Amino acid sequence: MTSSSQRKRRITGSSERARRRLLWALLLALCVGPTACRRAERDPLVTYFNGELRLSMQYPASWRTEQAAQEGVWYRYFLGPTTGAQRKPAVSATLLSGPLGSSIDEYAHNYLAGNTITATRDEKRLGLAGKSYAFATPDATTRYSLLLMRQEPLPEGVAPRVFGLYCQGEAASFDKYAPVLDEMAGSLTLERAEDWAELKIPQAGLSLRVPKSWQHLRRTSGGGVLVEQFTSPTLAVDKGAETVKASLTVSVEPAANGLDGYYKAVKQKLGPNFGVVTHARWKDGYADVLHVETPMASSYIKRFFGVSGGRGYSLTFESRSDVYHRAAPWFDLIADTLSATDGAKAR
Repeated sequence: MTSSSQRKRRITGSSERARRRLLWALLLALCVGPTACRRAERDPLVTYFNGELRLSMQYPASWRTEQAAQEGVWYRYFLGPTTGAQRKPAVSATLLSGPLGSSIDEYAHNYLAGNTITATRDEKRLGLAGKSYAFATPDATTRYSLLLMRQEPLPEGVAPRVFGLYCQGEAASFDKYAPVLDEMAGSLTLERAEDWAELKIPQAGLSLRVPKSWQHLRRTSGGGVLVEQFTSPTLAVDKGAETVKASLTVSVEPAANGLDGYYKAVKQKLGPNFGVVTHARWKDGYADVLHVETPMASSYIKRFFGVSGGRGYSLTFESRSDVYHRAAPWFDLIADTLSATDGAKAR
């Protein structure tokens, strides 16, 4: 016969399994399992880039962003979701760039004064030196983080500068968003062309540098034509979490009739649907901004043309019209890195 203790264990085990099944059913009903719950909470990151200051950083797609300047210091605010009766941002992150005095610690003093420092750490990235600080108000109700990097080398006669990220929020909100704020700080990059990946195009005796955040998609060649394709980091996120990016296509092909012949041949291939918005000289070639609209989308294209060693080359940047202003700062900077591999001026 089965003892009463054995029967009790079977009943207890059955009850525990029933509770687990009920908990799993509730998770399924709420968000189709715990993995989907985590996905729902994750806000996709997009990339902000300031072409003048050469600063890039990722931030959550749903956050609002604003810009300001004061006493020679440039600020870009990234404001998290609103909370509470006053609908204030739960946390905020401020990207900054300004003149640097004698040291990073001296610059940080205005942020740290009157607060309790909880941690400091020396920072190094891409050969740049800096420091990060974690601190809080004396009553620990508000928390902060500050990353400062010394911007160097600078041209002779130009004063040292600092760039960084300053984050703040009420303690509970700061803890909640700490992983996101850490990811933003970790993505902050001073975009120096010498740090970018080099693409060599021996068929035309050219080289080009492309930011490391731009992904190389494919290389195709045939019939004397070489095509390299890249895609930018995410610039926006549509409903349904569809990412929006810009693209770069590098083309090299025979050009027996010189620059003007090559330029006219490319325009003829494009057809009348591509309207020229602007046309200008660029190095020893041309730069056009074009617009094309289809029933599905509206796009702007910036295309750089040149000829070298009897071969024509073009750099074609394209983005959707509504994000062109976010992508365009990259275009001129990337195109400016194009040069002849022997160090001569690209022609």
